[in-house]
Amino acid sequence: MRSRAIHRWNSKTAFTLASFFCLFLFGLFDSLKGSTLSTLLKDLNLNYSLGGTIILGQYSGYFLSTFITGIFIDQLGHRATLILAAASMIIGTAGYASVSTLPFLFLFILFIGFGLGTLELCGSNIITTYYPEKKGRYLNMLSAMSGIGAILSPFLAGRLLHAGHSWRFVYYTGLILLIPIALYFISLRVPGRQNTDEGNSHSGPPVSDYPKGSIQFFRKDFVLMYLINFMYMAAEMGLTTWLVEFYITEHNYASIKSAQLLSFFYITMTFGRFVGSLFIDRIGRFTSTVFASLGVSICIFAGLISPGPLSMILACSGLFYSIVFPTVTAMLSSLPCGNAGRVQGLYFAFGGLGGMFGPWFMGIINTYFGLKFGILLPGLLFLFIFMFLLLLKSQIIPRKNQ
Repeated sequence: MRSRAIHRWNSKTAFTLASFFCLFLFGLFDSLKGSTLSTLLKDLNLNYSLGGTIILGQYSGYFLSTFITGIFIDQLGHRATLILAAASMIIGTAGYASVSTLPFLFLFILFIGFGLGTLELCGSNIITTYYPEKKGRYLNMLSAMSGIGAILSPFLAGRLLHAGHSWRFVYYTGLILLIPIALYFISLRVPGRQNTDEGNSHSGPPVSDYPKGSIQFFRKDFVLMYLINFMYMAAEMGLTTWLVEFYITEHNYASIKSAQLLSFFYITMTFGRFVGSLFIDRIGRFTSTVFASLGVSICIFAGLISPGPLSMILACSGLFYSIVFPTVTAMLSSLPCGNAGRVQGLYFAFGGLGGMFGPWFMGIINTYFGLKFGILLPGLLFLFIFMFLLLLKSQIIPRKNQ
């Protein structure tokens, strides 16, 4: 009995470590596209619209993973899903760094996007499965790991590019991390089933205990939440994809300095999430998110019109970006609904769509109207988020009084 308990503990610890690897890789590779896109476009002589189409491939893969990963986890388990994610990342990274034609670039970055989405969702699911009572703390730790990866990626990529290496070399370097972590996933041993809460991530009454009429996936408040997440992801992914190119083209910054400003964006975002956790519950979720939305718009508009070093105000928008997504997600989980899992699935699916179309549409704007107009789009989207939050508040308060 003692050896079996030790085995379960070791397996739990090993899978917990695997979840941290998942989110670190997610942050590292998700931000890599923005650091290397400018060099890639120049190397292959592609315009901004085609660059946006390449990024569309990554988020198409991510969007696909939001539908499939849950099924894989249920049918195959965490270990097999992790191995699948790692294999997708290795195939995508090696292939993306090796090809030059648009269809193959789209195909292989789709593999990367699918792998990233699977890593993120499986890593989070491991935590909610093994730590149902402490998932808040551990999920925050996962977010921190993702933030560390996102900070390091532009910094390291900028160093390599500044040293004269190609964007292909940067992606090949990523295999140095991917292959050992894939071998670690393969070495994992699945613990036996336990008749405890640790083996069951579901909380709350089963769906059948709710009246059928309560399961309304497209209630007005839910739809507003879906649209807010769509616009948020379009704004975040769009800005982080094109920020480096904006500083290189519009301000004539070197690639290494532009990449460092992308790192700075992620630093402010990580810092903002830490600080935000200290005051959001005191001020209120709605109030915090409304002011953060305005803060993002102000930073973007001010950064666009500011000369020279003052333009880094644009990168400071990460401080306000930071609390919007986790706070709106917490607001969603607090709304009464009959099937929280499916509602959250739709919520994340809309976010995936925003991540797909935001960078792509900004690429079209950049091509025909210039980078300043493209970067303006996230600021406008956050003004819409601000208005939708006010509409959401008017929807929720009457519902609470019913």
